[in-house]
Amino acid sequence: MTSEPNGSAAAPALACAGIRASYGPVQVLFDAGLTVEQGEMVALLGPNGVGKSTLLKVIGGLLRPDDGSVRLGGVDVTRMPTRKRVDLGLCQVIGQATFPSLSVAENLAMHGFTSGSRKWTKEAVEAALAVFPRLHARRDQPASNLSGGERQMLALAKAIVAEPKVLVIDEFSLGLAPVVVGGLMELVRRLNERGSAVLLVEQSVNVALSLVDRVYMMEKGEIIAEESAAALAADPERVRALMLGGHAAAGVGR
Repeated sequence: MTSEPNGSAAAPALACAGIRASYGPVQVLFDAGLTVEQGEMVALLGPNGVGKSTLLKVIGGLLRPDDGSVRLGGVDVTRMPTRKRVDLGLCQVIGQATFPSLSVAENLAMHGFTSGSRKWTKEAVEAALAVFPRLHARRDQPASNLSGGERQMLALAKAIVAEPKVLVIDEFSLGLAPVVVGGLMELVRRLNERGSAVLLVEQSVNVALSLVDRVYMMEKGEIIAEESAAALAADPERVRALMLGGHAAAGVGR
């Protein structure tokens, strides 16, 4: 796909193509690629150990690919450092990652410093806390005192402060009670409605299919299927085959 050097409003929010990546002599990704359009929510699914987290590292600039490209809004960021990608609107939420010794409000303020405006950061923190009443009530408590669900809320709340164009979420439902996950799903929808394109990496197929528009399935470092969430939700046997690593049984070619 071609684009202007500075990107284009019509370009996908995120586009990866032909990604090959290795850890030393061990190749993990084999021509992996996916696209998230502006305002879209997309899931990347697959069994443990197939390369999903490695692809996220490539997207975030934490691992340089051997080949292929990563574009944000049409801008080629393949060789750019992580900080530059953040400046272009990328935000990653990995698990329940927080600064445990800092208060809830301080955790959020950390994600507003890139703006260069203390006034804007303060307003953004207050806006985030207004969306998360439970966090507002604990704003002055250290993050180490929060429950798992509250830490996940805090990790998602930073996206409101950062106002990302592309929000990448890795395993946000892991280890949380269903009622907590339901609330978090609604918050992800709100973030999407605020303008963030979303790439969700999730072990729970039910959670993913109820949130996203399209799904990519990964096996052994390759994208083996791309379908609408509605189509997969209507075919649980195929989903099961894909998640168990049986793309041949599911009738999917390389």
